[in-house]
Amino acid sequence: MISYKHTRKLRKYRTTVLTHDVGGPATSAPPPPAPPPPAAAPPPPPPRRSYAILTALTFAASVGGVYLYRRMKPEPLEETVTVSVPGSVTVCVSTETRGERAVTDEAAPEPVPALAEQLPAHAQYLVVGGGTAAFAAMRAIRSARPDAQVLLVSAEHALPYMRPPLSKELWREEELAARAAHPDSLTFAQWNGRRRSVLYEPGAFYTSAERLREAGAGAGVARGWRVTRVDAERRRADLEDAAGGQRASVTFDKCLLAPGVRARRLPQLRAAAAAGRSFAVRELRDVARLARALDDPRVRTVAVVGGGLLATELAAALADRLRSRGVRVALLYRERRPLEHVLPPYLAADAGRRLQELGVALLPDTELTGCRLEHGALRLATSGPGELRADVLVECVGSELDEGLARASRLETHPALGGLLVNAELQARDGVWAAGDAACFYDELLGRRRVEHHDHAVLSGRLAGENMAAAAPARAYRHQSMFWSDLGTRLGYEAIGIIDSSLQTVGVFCEDAVSDVKVEVAAGATAKTPAAAEAESTAESQEMIEVEGSARPEAAWTESTAEPQDKLEVEGSAVAAGSGERYERGVVFYLRERRVVGVLLWNLFNRMHVARQVLSQGEFEDLFEVAKLFSLHEED
Repeated sequence: MISYKHTRKLRKYRTTVLTHDVGGPATSAPPPPAPPPPAAAPPPPPPRRSYAILTALTFAASVGGVYLYRRMKPEPLEETVTVSVPGSVTVCVSTETRGERAVTDEAAPEPVPALAEQLPAHAQYLVVGGGTAAFAAMRAIRSARPDAQVLLVSAEHALPYMRPPLSKELWREEELAARAAHPDSLTFAQWNGRRRSVLYEPGAFYTSAERLREAGAGAGVARGWRVTRVDAERRRADLEDAAGGQRASVTFDKCLLAPGVRARRLPQLRAAAAAGRSFAVRELRDVARLARALDDPRVRTVAVVGGGLLATELAAALADRLRSRGVRVALLYRERRPLEHVLPPYLAADAGRRLQELGVALLPDTELTGCRLEHGALRLATSGPGELRADVLVECVGSELDEGLARASRLETHPALGGLLVNAELQARDGVWAAGDAACFYDELLGRRRVEHHDHAVLSGRLAGENMAAAAPARAYRHQSMFWSDLGTRLGYEAIGIIDSSLQTVGVFCEDAVSDVKVEVAAGATAKTPAAAEAESTAESQEMIEVEGSARPEAAWTESTAEPQDKLEVEGSAVAAGSGERYERGVVFYLRERRVVGVLLWNLFNRMHVARQVLSQGEFEDLFEVAKLFSLHEED
C-alpha cells in the first residue's frame, strides 16, 4: 500500500487526502432458481358425443362468452396496490388495470436512398457507421482531400448526431416525444443557455446518393442501410436495408469500420420489452419511444436498472423531468453504491446521496431474475424473496458489440475486451481501419484498450480518417481521451485514463470543500453521523418504499456507509471516511504499481490539460505536490 502523509503541508494548505485500497471477500453468486414442478397429468378424455351437437354447443358458448365479457369488462382502474410478501420490496407502483394488448412499434421509414440501384457502385472512402467516430473520420478525410468521395452507411435513419444529450439535456425539453421523432429540427439548450441542433450538420451539408453515383465529390449518407460483410481482399462491402428486402454491393478503395455498439438488454426482461414497458436509451428513436411512454398520465413509477454512468445520468434527468407530476424514479443496481465500479467508495456514497437529493430512490443490492405482466402490472422477480413493481423500466446495463460483421468479414476481435483488433494506427487489415466504440486499440502508455466515450469517438475517428487520406506514414493514436458526466446541476466530474475502482486510489480535496464531519468523529463524539441524521430527516419528508409490509425511508441505505472503510488524513489525524461526507472539489489519482493510470476531477473544470501531463509522466514521489498543480483552492 502506498501511504502519503504530509502533516505540515496539510495544515498549511488545509487539504484533505484520502487513500483507498481495494479488498474484501468476493460475493457468491445467488443460487439458481428451483426447477418448475412437473406438469400435471392430462385429464381423461370426455365421453364421446355427437359431432353436430358438440359443434353447436361450442359455438353457442363462444358467442355467449364474448358477449358477457364485453358487457362485464371493467374499465381501467388507477389504484396503488402493495404486495405483502415476506422479504419483498415493492417500489410504490400505480397498478392500474390495463389491457394486456401487444404494443407494436411505429412503422420504420424507408431507407435513403430508397432503392438499392440508387446506391453508388463504388466509393473512394467507405465508412461503416453513422455515429460520432464515422462523422469525425469523414470530416478529416474531406479536410485532407476536398475532392474525395465519402459514403457513410448507417443503420439509423437519422443523420449523424451527438449522443451525450440523450441522457442529459434532451430530457429538459418540452414535447420531447414528438420532437425526437424528427431529428432534423431537434435542438436542445446547452450548459451556457445557447441552443444547438442535435445533428452535427444539417441535411444540406451532405451530397446526394445520385451525385455520388456519378462519381461526384462530397460526403453522402446511406440511411437505413447496414453493412453485413466486408471483403478486405476484394475491397467490396455487402449491404442490405433495415427490412432485409434489398441487397447491394459497393466497392471501395479504403474502408473504416465504426459501427458503434448496441445497448445490452436483459433476457429476464424480454416480456416487459415485448409489451412496450421496458426501454433502452442508445438512439434518438429510443428517446422518442421512452418519452412517449412517460407521457402516459397513468405512469406513476419509473425504474432505471443499472448503476453506471448512463443509469445515474438518466435517473437524475428523469427525476427532474417528472418531479412536477409526482412520478417516482427508482434506481435498481446490484452493487452496494451507484457508480461503484468507477468511483472510490466515499465518492460513490456521495454520488448516491446527491441522487437522493434529486428525488431518486436508491435500491442497492438488487438483481433482477425475471418479470411478468399480471393484470396490467409489471412485476419483477429478484434474487432475494419478494418482487418489485414498476410502470416503466429503463435498461441501462451496458453495451455490447455486434460481432456478426467481424465474423462475416473474418476480422479478428479481442476475446476479453471485445471489439475489432487494430494496431496503434487503428488499422485492422490492409485498406481497413476501425475507430470508436468498436475498436480495440493498442495504447502505448496503458496497453490494449477499448473505450466507449464521446471524446474517444471524436479523436479516434479523426485520426483514422487522417491516416486513410494521408500520403505520409500513418500516425499512432497517442491522445488520451476523456469523459465527463453530470448528476443534476451541482455535480460534474471529468476523467482521463483508466478509471477503475478496483485500483488503488488517492484523493486530494480542499478542506473547505468537504463537510465538517471529521471534527465530530475525531473528537470522539457519540452524536449521530450526518448520514444517520440525513436518513432521519429524509424519512420524515420523503415518501416511503414498502418493505415486507413496513415502511423504510428511501435514503435509509446511507446509514450503512458509516462503517469505516478508508482513512482520511486531515492535519495529521486519521478519521473514518465514508460517514456522510460531501465532497465539492478535488482530484483522485488511480494507481497501478505506483504509476498513475487515471485521473478524475471532481467538480474541477478546465484542468484536463494538467491531467494529461500527469498521465503522460506516470510516476511521482509525492502525489500531494502533484495535486497542487490542479489549483484545488481556486473555484471556477
